[in-house]
Amino acid sequence: MHLIQSFVLSSVLPAALIVGAAYQALMAMNGPDGFSRAEQLAEIRAEAEADLLALQERQASLEARADRLVLASLDDDLLDERVRANLGHMRPGEYRIAVAELDEVASLEVSTSAALTSLIATALLDQGA
Repeated sequence: MHLIQSFVLSSVLPAALIVGAAYQALMAMNGPDGFSRAEQLAEIRAEAEADLLALQERQASLEARADRLVLASLDDDLLDERVRANLGHMRPGEYRIAVAELDEVASLEVSTSAALTSLIATALLDQGA
């Protein structure tokens, strides 16, 4: 009996304590409330705070724009900009060049100035017709 008790105290008990400590360390790192989860939650919180900041900036921008749209303080420049953007209104003497044409013009090499001039003239004539 003394031999079994001695074996348990000298071998089994320390091994069980080591296994228990290793399990607790593993759970502290990877468990549902461990350090890894805390890092994940910190990242999620940082992303949510960044989203909140972007939304607050957008809200402030929209509120400022809405304030300018109040009839008593209607900004003529903003009204003109919105009419041009939404309705395609142009003043007499103005020309409209489509963005696709601008991209084509931008991609031309500088050495082909004749082709560039021809392309711009064609675009302007098409818009005027």
